[in-house]
Amino acid sequence: MVDPFSLDNSNRNKVDQKSSKPQQSELDRAIGELLQSFILCSSTGLLALLRSFFSVRVFLSIPILAGLFWACILVAQPGLHIQWLHDLAPEILSYERLKWVYKYSVYQHATVLFIPPFLCLVVFIGAWVRSERGRYHMIFLKTGLTNGAGETPKLLKKMKVDKYRSSLHLAANSISLKDFQAKKDRLEATFKRTIESIEYGNNQGRIIITFSTAKFPSHVSYEKIRLQKDLPEDSFFLGSTIDQVKYQKVSELPHLLIAGTTGSGKSMFFRQALLVLLESSKHLQMYCIDLKGGLEMIDFKASPNVKVVKQIDRAVALLREIKKEMSNRFEYLEKNGLKHIVPERDHMDRIIVAVDEASVLYMSRNKYDEDYQASIEARQLADSIAKVSRAAGIHLLLATQKLDKTVIPTSVSENISGRMAFRANSLQGSLAVMGTKDALDLPEIPGRGLWNFGTQKVMLQTPFVSEETVKQRCIEIAKEFNSGDRKLFNPMIGDVTKKSAKRGKAAIYRTN
Repeated sequence: MVDPFSLDNSNRNKVDQKSSKPQQSELDRAIGELLQSFILCSSTGLLALLRSFFSVRVFLSIPILAGLFWACILVAQPGLHIQWLHDLAPEILSYERLKWVYKYSVYQHATVLFIPPFLCLVVFIGAWVRSERGRYHMIFLKTGLTNGAGETPKLLKKMKVDKYRSSLHLAANSISLKDFQAKKDRLEATFKRTIESIEYGNNQGRIIITFSTAKFPSHVSYEKIRLQKDLPEDSFFLGSTIDQVKYQKVSELPHLLIAGTTGSGKSMFFRQALLVLLESSKHLQMYCIDLKGGLEMIDFKASPNVKVVKQIDRAVALLREIKKEMSNRFEYLEKNGLKHIVPERDHMDRIIVAVDEASVLYMSRNKYDEDYQASIEARQLADSIAKVSRAAGIHLLLATQKLDKTVIPTSVSENISGRMAFRANSLQGSLAVMGTKDALDLPEIPGRGLWNFGTQKVMLQTPFVSEETVKQRCIEIAKEFNSGDRKLFNPMIGDVTKKSAKRGKAAIYRTN
């Protein structure tokens, strides 16, 4: 070890220089890191400032800001008020002194005074943005949302949707939507908020997570939902979301599949949909097929425009006559140059064919089964009706507990655009109805369902309606028919063998 005190001055200086090199390098490194952080924060803040400046709200205020800026320039011009200042104190505020003040204080020093606050603002915004991104990076790292390289999604922006909802817009960074949905529970636990939806943004490279602070209803009564929403004609309630009541017009559907395991709320929703259709439609014929004895549909018998069928042979005969009616309506449309039936215009009732536990009607049977031929014909008839009956004003409502592709023919299910799925007890059942595992992930709350129509997929709480309410409302509907407040344009199909001739004459009369 070298003793610096035993050296002369020149050697001591050399030793001091050598010992100070590590300290100097650490100082340079610290200054470099500080400068790098300053550049990153200022550039990030400048980009965020520019992005917010070109947003819609700020962009609309640009004319106002430009006007204020121009007013400030005019006020700063010496010619506007130099005479006024000179008049206040002519001896002290001479013209030469005022010109010097404006020249060196206002124009030059204004720039110097403006730069530090602007830099502070930019650096502050940049530091805040970087801290937010770092916080979300740690959140996604803890929840396991990483790609193959260990990278997490990147926060692009946060938005306030309404008083209940806010959303995160993220760069997916090669992480799929399914990965986000699989981590939904962990994300909710981390953010301590309910996730309403996780979906793609403008493209599949962006993910939008929507949070909600409102509580999802766990029970919705039919009586209460009727007071909240006035239904248009030929509509039924879907249920209640966090902040609104949703409904669906059957003319836009045109067919509906309702599926769910025992106790999930499937039968309740099916009964409610039929009742609301009866209430909201002035000219409606409803045919209910219940091959389990007709007990589920017994409450609707009081309404004169409802027919309940309990035997499979009569169900096939009914479907056969409905197909004939569909053909007659197509002839009417073609002859009159029309595209679809409008009950008030064409004096033809809208027809609803509701099948409770459709698996009993459509299931594959052994060829030695006495109902084997009837089952095959039922499949064929349902296939024909589902394909082209929309224009004829004929709609299928199918409810089933067995969620299996073998229960309802693919040719039928492909033509059913509306799906109301309740909780499924298997992945295969959820895939058969929704094409995803979403129905499997539904909470075990009776009446909690997923509505899927086109690209729309919404979770909602379907309304509860009691058997007493169904009976009472059907009795009231019967009274309206008896008083003449309601009427049908055509006779019910009913015993089709006796009324087919009458219906044929009515069809010929309508075409003329």
